[in-house]
Amino acid sequence: MSPRNTWLSTRSTELRAILLDLGLTLTDTEAQTILDDKVNEYATLMRVSRQTAQRSFGDEHLARFAQSLALSISDEAPGANLVEFERTISMSIPAVGLTTAALAEALKVAHANLKDIAMSEGLSHLSTLGMITAEASAFLVPVPRPLLLRIARFLDMAGTSIKDGANLPEGLAESGRAQFAEILSVDADGIRAIANDDSDDAPELWRPPNPR
Repeated sequence: MSPRNTWLSTRSTELRAILLDLGLTLTDTEAQTILDDKVNEYATLMRVSRQTAQRSFGDEHLARFAQSLALSISDEAPGANLVEFERTISMSIPAVGLTTAALAEALKVAHANLKDIAMSEGLSHLSTLGMITAEASAFLVPVPRPLLLRIARFLDMAGTSIKDGANLPEGLAESGRAQFAEILSVDADGIRAIANDDSDDAPELWRPPNPR
């Protein structure tokens, strides 16, 4: 195992233990992806090597990061049945369609990399969104805010894994890797923006459905 993977494996186990004490759970894959992205972000921001960034990520730093992450994840209402959750966010039919398409693309990433747990999580989000949409009786679909936050995080994970060299979905050329990762990131940010929009009006689409 490489030093990078050894560090990730050790620290992700510690991160999951801290989060468990806070009443939250992550899969090992999720924890490693989040930590890897955080270290890369720190190395870029501080203009240091990855090894230096890892050394800076000590026990106290990890504990603070876990607490910050717990606050973020708690907004996703972990463990709640989102079909029965209060639906406070209004989405237009086109926005639901674009969200569904984005989820499908992220699921392709999980499938291409044989990540069964991620596949199960993504399919659960897709199923919940579908059931909620089926119950809508107008052109606006009321959805639970935590569902949108979960979907946004799922897309972020997929985009990060593609940036880090994960297998591309079948039919996508290597030349399209950067654009694919960028679209996943844009979709995650757009969906998250809708989840955090306090206005009563349905927000517009965050990007054209078919970017060229």
